[in-house]
Amino acid sequence: MTKNKPLSLTLAESVLEEHKAEGIEIIDVEDFSPFASYYLLATAPNPRALGAYKDYLEEAFEKNGIDVPVSEGKPESGWVIVQGGEVICQLFLAPNRKEIDLAGLLKNIQSKSSNQ
Repeated sequence: MTKNKPLSLTLAESVLEEHKAEGIEIIDVEDFSPFASYYLLATAPNPRALGAYKDYLEEAFEKNGIDVPVSEGKPESGWVIVQGGEVICQLFLAPNRKEIDLAGLLKNIQSKSSNQ
């Protein structure tokens, strides 16, 4: 059965595509995360774009009545987080994304969760 994407996920993906974020990846974490249904990972080409992506996401969520309980990180750190509804957007600079490998960690957890 195919699930419908929640509005928050559709918005986040659309905003990031529109502003040329790279490597957009959506991971369903509903089965093992108590606070989110999806993680959306994306890469920014530079700190300025990273900060702008964060602002664009917050604006889109708020404009559409979606709660933003978490908005953390500074672009200079190479990693920012914005939660909109049931979606947690993890935005990185390329070196930080590679070093942290959040996608690999989540997929590993997802695999172990589905094997139980």
